[in-house]
Amino acid sequence: MSRSQSRPLEVTQALLSSAQTSGFHFGEDTALIAVQHMLEQTIELFKTAAEMGLNLKNIFALGKVYSNSAPVIETLRNMGVTVVESAIPNAGQFHPTVERDTHRLWQVAAEALGRRQIRRVLVLDDGGVCITSTPSQILQRYAVAGVEQTSLGMFLFEEKPPPFAVISWARSAVKLQIGGPIFSQRFIEKFNQDFLRGNALQGEQLGIIGMGSIGRALANLVVRQGNRVLFYDPCSDAQVPAALIDRVTRVSSLEELMLRCDYVIGCSGRNPFKNKWPLKHKPGVKLLSASGGDQEFGPIINDLKGKSDFNVNPHTWDITSEHGPSGPIQVAYLGYPYNFVSRAREAVPTPVVQIEIGGLLAALVQARFYLQMIEPTGEQNRGIHRVAPAAQRFVYETWVKAMKERQIDIIGVFGYDSALLNSIRNDTWFIENSEPHPGDHYTPLVELEEKMEQFVSQKCNVRSSTGTGR
Repeated sequence: MSRSQSRPLEVTQALLSSAQTSGFHFGEDTALIAVQHMLEQTIELFKTAAEMGLNLKNIFALGKVYSNSAPVIETLRNMGVTVVESAIPNAGQFHPTVERDTHRLWQVAAEALGRRQIRRVLVLDDGGVCITSTPSQILQRYAVAGVEQTSLGMFLFEEKPPPFAVISWARSAVKLQIGGPIFSQRFIEKFNQDFLRGNALQGEQLGIIGMGSIGRALANLVVRQGNRVLFYDPCSDAQVPAALIDRVTRVSSLEELMLRCDYVIGCSGRNPFKNKWPLKHKPGVKLLSASGGDQEFGPIINDLKGKSDFNVNPHTWDITSEHGPSGPIQVAYLGYPYNFVSRAREAVPTPVVQIEIGGLLAALVQARFYLQMIEPTGEQNRGIHRVAPAAQRFVYETWVKAMKERQIDIIGVFGYDSALLNSIRNDTWFIENSEPHPGDHYTPLVELEEKMEQFVSQKCNVRSSTGTGR
């Protein structure tokens, strides 16, 4: 579904209108380096950024092998975007391959930008590797700021702090509270359609690793289908929504989860089996990822590779082995996130996922404002910053209004708590549910957030349209 084939996307069009009214431009002297899923949503994101003044020939992008759509890549290249080829990793070796691909992306971009009148670089990342591996010559030559869109990337930053300021869409209230159910619903749909061959999961014992944004949303949708849900989270204060407290069971270890469940879904965004495998498990247990990359089950995959009967189905990319520690074991789709299993142009319908597109676009605008703000002052370029609450509210409220007009019942489809949606009334909710939280280690940049508030106030006629989406 492309813009030429359907009605314009309301969220990106609202942000574009704000840019046009306020006179905002990314600038011909700005480049964008992006690690993105090569899906329809990326076409929309790049097109709208171009309409805001970003030259498409100054965009350099790398996809992910498990979500790359060949028609989308062709479309982007025809638009003028440079898309670097993704290498095919061996089983269990996604991240080393991505590191090499990212190094090549930077090489291609650096060579091209060196011949152009570029002053600043924005880095839009998915997983943190592109940001943390930015070459020193790029840092020395250009003003650089980034946007990170995944918790996996934020976890990487805990070990390897980014070399420049990053706007964290990954831990925004909208991404965590609203995005989780959207992606979880699509996971369940693909799970039923592809893995179960059109049958719904019913009456099974399902385990979830990680009770974060995706884990909570997934648990909510699975129990609605009449399944029993167990979960493991190493964080002792992992919060279970009140509506789920009596409907899910916490277990004390990964081994207990693996022994008791027919299906185990990785939702942690981390590497939960690192230094813990092998473990006992239920014979025939089936493992699926709702995360990113293949790190959820990486140690299991790499162990199974050493067994004589290790097999990867060439069509489904499912791994099977008869010689797990406790017998047969299956890892779906090479351990990659299963919502991408169809490898189609869309993982989530583009009109629905426009809340994510809009959030990334708003975060890029904020990153551009940040560089504009520090350039004349020489202020140090560092830190992780929240997406301005006013910008989040604008994206969310525009999306809710669009869903109503498109007659998409967001409570019925995605399982949102109507009380939660009705509580989203002002910036306070976005502040309380976004990271980083103001405190000893983080002070919001008032000037930057005021710029974003002024930007979205150019088109604020959606604020009276909040509600449940029915």
